[in-house]
Amino acid sequence: MSDGTMLLLIIFFAVFIGAFIQGATGLGLGLVITAILPFFLTVKETTLLVISLLIISGLTVTCKYYKHLVWKEILSFLVVVLVGRFVAFFILSAYGDMDFLKIWLGVVLLLIVIYQLLSAKKMDTIVELSPRRKNVSQIGLGFTAGLIGGVFGLGGPFIVLYFLLFYPQKKFSYIVSVQAVTTVASLFSISIHAVNGDFYPSFFTYFLIGLVAVILGTNLGLRLFEKVNATIVKRITIVLITVSAITIILFA
Repeated sequence: MSDGTMLLLIIFFAVFIGAFIQGATGLGLGLVITAILPFFLTVKETTLLVISLLIISGLTVTCKYYKHLVWKEILSFLVVVLVGRFVAFFILSAYGDMDFLKIWLGVVLLLIVIYQLLSAKKMDTIVELSPRRKNVSQIGLGFTAGLIGGVFGLGGPFIVLYFLLFYPQKKFSYIVSVQAVTTVASLFSISIHAVNGDFYPSFFTYFLIGLVAVILGTNLGLRLFEKVNATIVKRITIVLITVSAITIILFA
């Protein structure tokens, strides 16, 4: 088996596993993929692939729940996210092929794992935002989501937190707002990277492989949603991501 074929298989199974876990537990697709692929691709290659796949999954959910989307309520947050994405564009374009960025990726993965563990204990205490807290959260979480999402493809947790605060009692508004912002931000990132010529020759092959894996993995995960112990799967995944992050930091 050639190295090229082996890499395609690795990409397929990395995306498939990520999509399956997201379908079965709700844990972010990008988080799982980004913990695996940097061992075989550069940060830039991994991020562009993750962002492209997030457009597909985001469009699917946005179209399904579009009637619950109120653009005027998310527009100001979206603008801040896009500012973060624009800054991230320069960072990824300049340093995305350098190994030191993998060390930062490992650090970000660890921080997000810690965030996931801490936030899980606080979901029951979420209350609606006051106007002042809304403005502070909008700028802080929005820019962080844009920056981390644009450099590493890992902005989802910050977008999720903002809309959990903004829509504590509106499940469908929360879901569609998260996906709409993710989709628009991802389209923005992909567009400016395309104009800048950042796409590598093999990208479209990787994308098609990933697209098939997303469809198959998500559907299988959703079918097994009620049969698997989501808590155990999520804990195992968190442990594996932690090990992966530490390995990336030590051996990047």
